Amino acid sequence: MIVEPGGKGVVAHVGLHALCALADRLELGDSLSSRIPAHGERSPLHDRGKVLVQQMAVLAGGGESCADIEYLRSEATLFGFVPSDSTVWRTFHEITPETREGLKAAVAEVRAKVWRRSGTTSGNDPVTLDVDASLVTIHTEAKQGTGPTYSC
Repeated sequence: MIVEPGGKGVVAHVGLHALCALADRLELGDSLSSRIPAHGERSPLHDRGKVLVQQMAVLAGGGESCADIEYLRSEATLFGFVPSDSTVWRTFHEITPETREGLKAAVAEVRAKVWRRSGTTSGNDPVTLDVDASLVTIHTEAKQGTGPTYSC
């Protein structure tokens, strides 16, 4: 993936695509789906584990409610088939305390798989991954003529 500013076909929230691609590669959605029991006579149109992963991406992008799934829905070329806010709402309301425990176990299994495949850690010490980027305004009196975003 190449991310460049400006040009034609500019897409908002493109960084969330990388986050979703990582979740797909880790099979997080499939793992979560395996812990959500089916309800009703027919399977839902949207896989519930994938709905949860997409909503995680929305939260990572600054979303605050189920309705903010529209950020992903508006970019179908990038995010594919994204559920409506009512589907997200139903997904959350279908989660029972037992299901929640299963989801925690699924996340723990995916996390363990990542650490097994990683050379980052060889023990039980925590490893912190900071994958977001934020502009930080810095001002220093140390350099003459520097502006507020100059970093030494």
